[in-house]
Amino acid sequence: MDSIKGIVCFVVGLLGIISAGFGFAAEVTRIKASEVKLDIFRQCSYPQSHALVFSLVSAATVLIAQIIINAATNCFCCKRRTAASHMSKALCFYIISWITFIIAIGLLLTGAKLSERHDTAVVRNGYYYCYVIKPGVFAGGAILAALSCIFGVFYYQTLNSNGEDAGNAPVIPNQGGIAMAQPQFPPENPGFVHGNAYNKPQLS
Repeated sequence: MDSIKGIVCFVVGLLGIISAGFGFAAEVTRIKASEVKLDIFRQCSYPQSHALVFSLVSAATVLIAQIIINAATNCFCCKRRTAASHMSKALCFYIISWITFIIAIGLLLTGAKLSERHDTAVVRNGYYYCYVIKPGVFAGGAILAALSCIFGVFYYQTLNSNGEDAGNAPVIPNQGGIAMAQPQFPPENPGFVHGNAYNKPQLS
């Protein structure tokens, strides 16, 4: 059982590192405003970028990690055998893991969708602007993806830590099987004298 837990934690942690790495790679390779050109037809021309691929790989990796954690823990409500204190901690880790996962997926997919736009320039205050992704979108998704995997590991470890508490329970030594029953022989009557006591031998 411990080996399975170790494998699950290792795989999820590795996927979290990979997801964060691709997320930061998407941040580095994202299209900057200085790289976009505006033609005479007021159309924005975007250069080629690997940010789309990197962000999709990052989102897919953190999704796989989340699937592994939930498959390994089965149903959260079915873990009734876990101690109440561990259940409360596991619930907190579970909620944080899902919140960070949803936000991370949202940022990565939104960045992927908007990283290859070829739209007409937007007019603001008499100037033409081409839309580019703001700095920090992919980086934020990468950080949250890593946090989602970390809290997912905490959730998995906490939810499956009930066996450790049972193993640490004190062992009561054997008391040697001492019987506490009442004696089976009736008590002697001090006022009773055996009949043979009066038949003393007579000396001739």
